[in-house]
Amino acid sequence: MAAKYPVKKLSIINLLFAFTSALFIFAFVIVLWGTKGFYDAISGSLLTLILLALTGLGNIMLSSLFKKQLTVQSPGSKKIYYTLTYVFTCLIFVSVVICDNQLNHETTNIIDIISLIVISIFVNTLVVIFHNYIVLQDAKINADMENSKLKAANAEASNQLLRQQIHPHFLFNALNILKSLYKIDPNAAEEYLICLSDFLRASVSNNNIKIVRLKDEIKLCQDYLRMQKIRFDNALICTVSIGELMLESGFVPSFSIQPLLENAIKHNELTEEFPLSINIKQDGDRIIVSNSIRLKNIPEASTGSGLANLSERYRILSNDEVQIKTNETTFSVSIKVLDHKVTTQN
Repeated sequence: MAAKYPVKKLSIINLLFAFTSALFIFAFVIVLWGTKGFYDAISGSLLTLILLALTGLGNIMLSSLFKKQLTVQSPGSKKIYYTLTYVFTCLIFVSVVICDNQLNHETTNIIDIISLIVISIFVNTLVVIFHNYIVLQDAKINADMENSKLKAANAEASNQLLRQQIHPHFLFNALNILKSLYKIDPNAAEEYLICLSDFLRASVSNNNIKIVRLKDEIKLCQDYLRMQKIRFDNALICTVSIGELMLESGFVPSFSIQPLLENAIKHNELTEEFPLSINIKQDGDRIIVSNSIRLKNIPEASTGSGLANLSERYRILSNDEVQIKTNETTFSVSIKVLDHKVTTQN
């Protein structure tokens, strides 16, 4: 039994069942006896309605009184509960039928009483099974709802944790770059600092947003690339080929594309003789970020969590897969452009 007993639902279903059974008895008698059995049909249907309604409501009343004991799976309490339901139903059947016989000036013998007891046991068994089924279904629905809420809360917490891993990583790299630029070219460092300030302002304003418009994510990437152009100049080439309709209508997880650009710059050599080429393009309902490969001789320290982070965020938000492809010359990551309505299901 569920801790929260569905009294209202059971009461409504029980009354509907009683009315349906009464109508069935009425129709059965009319079909069997015709119009001459009209009064018997009325009497039989009313009697059925009263007996089933009282039996069902009696079971609901008893289960409500015993709900605390039943939820802790007490064998003794269950025996008492089921015994009381059968005794209560027997008393209802015998009392109501005897009263009906007296009103119709009919006698009730011991055979009639035994028959009523047998019928009441059968009816009560059906009612108990039916009620238990409804209660279990209601408990399952409530449990599923609670699990869904728990999953949503866990997904939100996981998403926030993953997002929080992005910003410290980026800031660490940005401050190191800024320190190096001040030693080499103070003017470039000043311009870089201004770009960094604009970039951080845009990223912090979206800090609590899981899904952003593709247009806004691309704008963030362009701000980031502007900073990198200050640092690398002609050693970095980047192109963006995305349709205006996709930019306006598409959505992606916030900070999903910029880390891909950062990884490309972090792991590859950038020289004017062999510039790093980064391409962001639309392919159907996906965005592909690809870069040429010219790996550094001495790789930078990396946790390797960037792509895993992105894949996990996509799994949490939309259950879509991040596709990664690589060959001798090109490394590419493909992410699906999301419909914002789809992401709200999580």
